[in-house]
Amino acid sequence: MALFTHEVTVLDPIGLHARPAGQIVKLVKESELDVQIGRPGEEFAKANSALRLMALKIKTGETLTLTVEADSEATAGEIAAQIQEFLKG
Repeated sequence: MALFTHEVTVLDPIGLHARPAGQIVKLVKESELDVQIGRPGEEFAKANSALRLMALKIKTGETLTLTVEADSEATAGEIAAQIQEFLKG
């Protein structure tokens, strides 16, 4: 497996709250991939826990970095695209 990096932007007017955090966790657990999310230059959180994601206190308009450990760029890109959809609100 290789590590792929993608950027997503939080567009939800409330920021990263319980609903999108729960959707991200469900997606990550179903994919069985190692996905981490965070602000560039800061410590990342594993995306398999809604509490860890919400503890980042991510606000509307922030651009986040995702790291996805996957077999292919296509798989990692699909995960990133779905997470971006969840962050649209």
